[in-house]
Amino acid sequence: MTRLAFRTPVKRPFAGFAIFFAAVLAVLAGRLFHLQMVRGDFYRSMSERNHIRIISKPAPRGLIYDRNGEVLADNVPVFVVSIVPYEFDSTDAPVVAELLGMPADTLLARIGRGSSRPYRPQRISRGLTVEEISPLAENLYRIGGVMVDVVPQRRYPCGPVFCHVIGYVGLSTESGSEEGTTAGRAGIELGLDGILSGTPGYRREVVDAMGRKVAEFELEGGETDPVPGRTITLTIDAGLQRTAVAAISSENTPGAAVVLDYETGEILCLASTPVFDPQAMSEGMTRAAWDSLCSDPGRPFLSRAWGARYPPGSIFKLVTALYLLDSDLVTPSYMPDPCYGSYRLGGNDFGCWTAHGRVNLVEALARSCDVYFYRTVQLGSLDGLAGFARLFGLGSTVLDFLPGESPGLVPDSRMLDSLYGERGWGLGNLLNISIGQGELLVTPLQMAVVTGIIASGGDMPGVTLVREVEPGPPPGGGLSLATEDIEAVVEGMKEAVYDRQGTLRVLSSLPFEFYGKSGTAESPAGDHAWVVGFTREPRPLAIAVVVEHGGHGGAVAAPVVSRILVPFLEE
Repeated sequence: MTRLAFRTPVKRPFAGFAIFFAAVLAVLAGRLFHLQMVRGDFYRSMSERNHIRIISKPAPRGLIYDRNGEVLADNVPVFVVSIVPYEFDSTDAPVVAELLGMPADTLLARIGRGSSRPYRPQRISRGLTVEEISPLAENLYRIGGVMVDVVPQRRYPCGPVFCHVIGYVGLSTESGSEEGTTAGRAGIELGLDGILSGTPGYRREVVDAMGRKVAEFELEGGETDPVPGRTITLTIDAGLQRTAVAAISSENTPGAAVVLDYETGEILCLASTPVFDPQAMSEGMTRAAWDSLCSDPGRPFLSRAWGARYPPGSIFKLVTALYLLDSDLVTPSYMPDPCYGSYRLGGNDFGCWTAHGRVNLVEALARSCDVYFYRTVQLGSLDGLAGFARLFGLGSTVLDFLPGESPGLVPDSRMLDSLYGERGWGLGNLLNISIGQGELLVTPLQMAVVTGIIASGGDMPGVTLVREVEPGPPPGGGLSLATEDIEAVVEGMKEAVYDRQGTLRVLSSLPFEFYGKSGTAESPAGDHAWVVGFTREPRPLAIAVVVEHGGHGGAVAAPVVSRILVPFLEE
């Protein structure tokens, strides 16, 4: 009987494992596909955000002192809060806003200003105290993209008194500048910004994928300290500046005063009113406050000491008198026809403020006789007078770095031709200009320099305001004034104060000898009151004061001169 043989099946123990591993690989491949293809952009973004953050460290601006070492501008440390838009989760905005005590929409609006530079910190709050910053600082560990730093903030200890001279700083608008970088916006802060600004530093820090700081970057080059700006010293005397601002402000109308030492060329005072608070400008102000300042009819941002230009009125007669003497058109004793209160030319009457009779040059200056100059200036020419005035620096700026300094205006025949046509003007223009009216315009700083040139006998050195900046050339460098000519004009200035008919008789009681000239410059809105003058003892000072729409110079500007000089010279 034949037996059937059955083959025993071979067991394959690895088959199950193969199937299992194939399934695992399939899952891993699927997961990898999901991570790289489906969710790749998300995780790529997460990895890119886990990076080294570079933080700018602003440089402290250079300090500013007055001539006696009083601080006019320095820096104080304050807390600032910045947000990196790319790292910040907008859903955290309500929490951050509440911790800072501001509306959430305000916070988002400030962050939005940095949308074009999402990787750079956007400053959202500054000038915070320890109490104000503490709630946020305690919660930084759970909020990404938010930074708290200590930075230098500009401080102006003297307040509004130096608002025009020093100016103020604001956030830089220069293309490519780091967020929070400050720059000068007015005054010396602007004019000498390159000296004062310094060089920023930086630090690197490691942040996690949520934009939260993990650690400082400890490798070489992780941090660079900022280089502070240079310290400068002004020739200004802070005490005199305060006195001058107070003296002009008491008139309740805009004005300016300039005082300089004509033996050294140093400017001791550049006062202008009305004033504003430079600290508020530097720290930031509301739109309403800004609009209020801009719409103020007193124009507080205008520095009238060097930026406003006025008709000089009779104080310009000092220049006209020297022109007549230097050109040998008159002698100090020459007397033209008498002044009967007006002068008629071409059917027009050119008035004088009173009838002076027959006067010489010294008397004409002391009593401010217009008719004397109407008659004598015709011996010369408009271009001759204009050229001579420019030798005193009129028609050009005094300092190169004062923002907004006006050169004034000295009219000549070419300018009048362009304004009125070749036949559109005549001797009448010359008559008006000879007494400081017409198209002629000057600044108080220019007239202080003119007075200083006269006081120094034509030897005044270059004008200086900042000791670290080289002075310009001596003003009046093209002049070669005869001693007897200077003496005649100085005598006229002395008689203006001490002669019983002098227009500055009100200053004859000063406790020191004063040489001056008053001026009343006609203006459609009201006459400007002027006084210029100088002292020899106890200090060699030249001064120019203007009070806008104040009226007569001797009645209004002269008391201001007294209130400025007496406290300063009797210290």
